[in-house]
Amino acid sequence: MTSHPDRRAGVMAAALIVLIGLNLRDPITSVSAALAPVSDAFELSPIGAATLSSLPVLMLALGAPLAPVLERRLGLHGATLALAALLTVSLALRPLSTTTMFVGTVLAGLGICGLSVLTPQLIRAYLASHAGLWSGFFSTSFGVSAALGASLTIPLMHATGSVRATLALWAVPAAVATAAAAIAFIRARSARLRVSLVPTTGARRRVRLDATALSVTAFFGSQALGFFAMTAWLPTIFASRGMPPAEAGWLLAWMSIAGLPASLIIAIVAGRRASQSVVALVISGLAAVGLAGVAWAPAAFAVVFVAVLGFAQGAAFGLAVMLIVLKAPPHGSIAGFSAFAQGIGYAFAALGPLALGVLHAAGLDWPVIVSMLIPVIAVQAVMGWLAGRPRPAASVAPIAAENEPATETETAAESETAADDRALS
Repeated sequence: MTSHPDRRAGVMAAALIVLIGLNLRDPITSVSAALAPVSDAFELSPIGAATLSSLPVLMLALGAPLAPVLERRLGLHGATLALAALLTVSLALRPLSTTTMFVGTVLAGLGICGLSVLTPQLIRAYLASHAGLWSGFFSTSFGVSAALGASLTIPLMHATGSVRATLALWAVPAAVATAAAAIAFIRARSARLRVSLVPTTGARRRVRLDATALSVTAFFGSQALGFFAMTAWLPTIFASRGMPPAEAGWLLAWMSIAGLPASLIIAIVAGRRASQSVVALVISGLAAVGLAGVAWAPAAFAVVFVAVLGFAQGAAFGLAVMLIVLKAPPHGSIAGFSAFAQGIGYAFAALGPLALGVLHAAGLDWPVIVSMLIPVIAVQAVMGWLAGRPRPAASVAPIAAENEPATETETAAESETAADDRALS
């Protein structure tokens, strides 16, 4: 039987996971849904607007290696608290000036990335017996966050009469997540439940670049490129066809909403299968259909094809998160594996929004530009097939030169493991 303290730790971790997820997309979609008024308010050129759209994704790539470093210094809960606080401050900073808009966007991207990397470790540390379910809840909360940012930004601008005030409001939910992270940190510290991402042997481990690690990374990057490219430019694409800005913004929200059930269902279903390859192929096929419809179908069918695309993207992200949890080496660092997959994947994904903006500025029509994403989906399908195969044996190796004595965090991890063993016996 699990003790009451263990149950409380699981409940706290579950709440924190959902609150984190609810803050990891609205900082991006809140700008994308209102890119034209944001560009006007901050006097951005077309290239400046494209750069602003690409910065969060680029920071997701550059920030991934920092998360394991922070965790080694501060512990899992300490690093989570620091990154949540960074996200809150950066969102409050963005509206102050054009300079702080870019600086705040950079810092927000780093915070989002770090939290994305560490949350799979929270799932494995506290909710391992229900990893599929909570990976699904985590990826679904991403979709809710994206939908809220896309759907509420324009109405909030009308209500406040200010672009800057509206952007500042998105710091409020981030502050709530920061408060939850602070409570979890205090509780974990007092109960000596900080979980280390460093193996308890004291030897750091690295992810070996085997076929599984590379294919998971490529799948993650392919689905992320498609998502961020459409998130950045979908309202602009339909506005260029004469659709009112508010309606175009709602299409972005609709894309996120359509992905909500998919991200939860796919993560749970995929977690129960020995192989996720067929699931990856089906998801990729739907994404290609959605992109073709967005590119070439009449505007009257926009709701249908955006829903197909949103469902496929939500499912692909849910599967990507699940693959990180499932395919991480059982005796290695899940944060290292997560940082590698997300860091390299987001670096590839950062090309999407910027490339679409540059191609549009060069005079290409949107149907042609959007169609160029379909080959990326083909890569997603192939890499998803390879990544979905059962994980081969050990893919980590100790770095002998970096052996270190056990830290206080590592000792706490050992204590927690022993406590859990006693509670389950």
